[in-house]
Amino acid sequence: MVEVSAATHPGKVRQENEDFFYHGPIPQGYVVIVCDGMGGHAAGEVAARIAAETIYQFLQEAPPTPPEDLLKDALLAAHHRILLYAQANPHHKNLGSTAVVVLITPQEVLHAHVGDSRLYLYNKGQLSLLTHDDSLVQELLRGGLISPEQALHHPQKNVLSQCLGQSQGTPEPHVAKCPLPRKGIFLLCTDGFSNALSQEEIIDILADNTLNLAQKAEKLVEQAVAQAGYDNTTVLLVCPPTKTATFAGKMNLKLPPQKYLIAGAIALAVMLIGIWVFARKSAASSTPPTDGQMIILSDSTAADADTTAALSAPEPETQEEVSPPMPLPATPTPPPSEPSVPKVSSSPPKSSPISGTYFPYTIQKGDNLTQIAKAFSLSKEELRKANNLKDDNIQAGKKLKIPVKSVHTHTVGKGETLSAIARKYATTVEAIKRANQLEDEKIRLGQKLTVPVVKK
Repeated sequence: MVEVSAATHPGKVRQENEDFFYHGPIPQGYVVIVCDGMGGHAAGEVAARIAAETIYQFLQEAPPTPPEDLLKDALLAAHHRILLYAQANPHHKNLGSTAVVVLITPQEVLHAHVGDSRLYLYNKGQLSLLTHDDSLVQELLRGGLISPEQALHHPQKNVLSQCLGQSQGTPEPHVAKCPLPRKGIFLLCTDGFSNALSQEEIIDILADNTLNLAQKAEKLVEQAVAQAGYDNTTVLLVCPPTKTATFAGKMNLKLPPQKYLIAGAIALAVMLIGIWVFARKSAASSTPPTDGQMIILSDSTAADADTTAALSAPEPETQEEVSPPMPLPATPTPPPSEPSVPKVSSSPPKSSPISGTYFPYTIQKGDNLTQIAKAFSLSKEELRKANNLKDDNIQAGKKLKIPVKSVHTHTVGKGETLSAIARKYATTVEAIKRANQLEDEKIRLGQKLTVPVVKK
């Protein structure tokens, strides 16, 4: 099973968070995506969302294709989709996004990227960078024109040589693959994170066995924001399933020749027929109880029957709803009368449940633990355990970690209500109001809402 945990923060300078991450199952395996958008007037957040959702939808619906070509085509589809949106919305200038994508299959891991969002692999105490930035500084560094020390503080450090959605030309995605690591962690991040921490600082947190995956992601982002924080910062950690050899493979066993297998199968069939005939004869010779005789069933017999029925009953499967990607139009749509954002269909694809996701909630004046627990469909015991609280005493202005299924950023569309948004993400109105400090259910077009999906 793939384990995923993510954390994101707008930073100390910017009010908008133009990073966007997405993950879920696809026919080829499991995909994780991190994008960093750019463009004025909230266009960066739109570009990153378009890129991530288009990549995911393309991978969901594409016909059987070699995985390397599939990832490349998905990134190019996102590039063209951003161009179409920019043509239909000319008020969004310089729209663009970086992207880094990881596809985990049962046999291997494939990855692709455009721009300066990065992919690392932490394994056996070592941190390896698996991507190279599409930036002017990296081109100068690879050409030997500047030193690594000069690259760290170069004034044009953030100038990209290519990204998705720019009209200067079609990008050339970088695609590569690697074996499934044993107990390794893949780290996807935006440049707001990679420019803030050194590899040694990242290793120290990933190597801390006292932290689970969600806590590691949260601590990485917290430390990056504390040390820099001038840009949006996003980290997504992925633990792929370990590929193990079969018992026969470990013991180097060989199957016998085919003729012996056939003979063995015939002998087994004859044996089973003999057992069946013997059982029929035994049943026919047994004497059923006559009238007036009593058959007594003990309490233990009835209890055993109930236990057997309970054990044989299938357990219900629980799955979490993932916000679906938007449709891919074949041609540009005409400019709308007012700014719009990509729409999400009402029948989202399924994804495996993600454990260990927390929502940082700022305690308001007059709050108590009972009210907060009820708002997020939790018990006080769960809140105390998540925050290491010995009692119910909490203080206004402090932050609480709220265990949730996932956290989404939603831009309010035309005619949407808070109840409709809650239904779309399978959460509660009260959780959205608390997450955004709303006193009532009034929301406005274009308003960005943080949507925590509660564990109901």
